[in-house]
Amino acid sequence: MRFLVRACAPVAVLALAACSSGTSTPSPASPGGAAPLTLTDGWCKSTDSMPAMSKEMTGCFGTLVNTTGKELKISGGSTDAAMMVELHETVKNASGQMQMQPVPDGFTIPAGGSFALKPGANHVMLMKLKGDLKTGDKVTVTFDTSAGKGALTWEIRAFPGAEESYVPSPSNS
Repeated sequence: MRFLVRACAPVAVLALAACSSGTSTPSPASPGGAAPLTLTDGWCKSTDSMPAMSKEMTGCFGTLVNTTGKELKISGGSTDAAMMVELHETVKNASGQMQMQPVPDGFTIPAGGSFALKPGANHVMLMKLKGDLKTGDKVTVTFDTSAGKGALTWEIRAFPGAEESYVPSPSNS
């Protein structure tokens, strides 16, 4: 499934919706008719089967593709589904265990390149969830990028893996 990020007015961003054919086309409101970023096979882990303590956050994955001739930086985001959106990486801690932590400088996608978001690696975290994210639902995240604000819509899927520990950022304390 492929979704588009719109770097245009916030009203146009909110109007973004997924196409059931597996591709999306730019809306007339998109400047120049092309979106700077697409998401391929985007999904977030459902909270359906998570233990109650874990239901406060979830990860989002897929492949981000920069369709422009310029480097694109994603520095943060927001969503109606959670109080916080953070960009994370997974690293080994001093004891050799894998743990998640915020990426202080965000994600950079080279011109015409892609950026993989995978369980156990780079990913987007939705934190302090406002409710359950159930398998089959969708969630839209509006990102802050070097090309302006843009939205991606992610499918909610069941996924039992990627149970890394979490290192809270100073903004979570």
